[in-house]
Amino acid sequence: MAGSEHSRSCPTQEGSNVVKTNPAAAPIFNPVPVACARLGIGRTFLYEEVAAGHIKAVKVGKRRLIPESELQRYAAVKLAEAA
Repeated sequence: MAGSEHSRSCPTQEGSNVVKTNPAAAPIFNPVPVACARLGIGRTFLYEEVAAGHIKAVKVGKRRLIPESELQRYAAVKLAEAA
């Protein structure tokens, strides 16, 4: 079908560079507010854990982002400590 692929794309303004993503896909990096909400901790405590090396974070420009794998690892460590 010649136009079917185009019909599935997001409607965008001409010349726009918007990329359609799968909303069900987990993010690779989480901004600090999202990481805090997912872990159930406050912003200050998250930064303390990053500074102590307990949570790894990356900087992209001025933004500090927490990899999804780090959230999973940190949660697993805390669960193991509680057992």
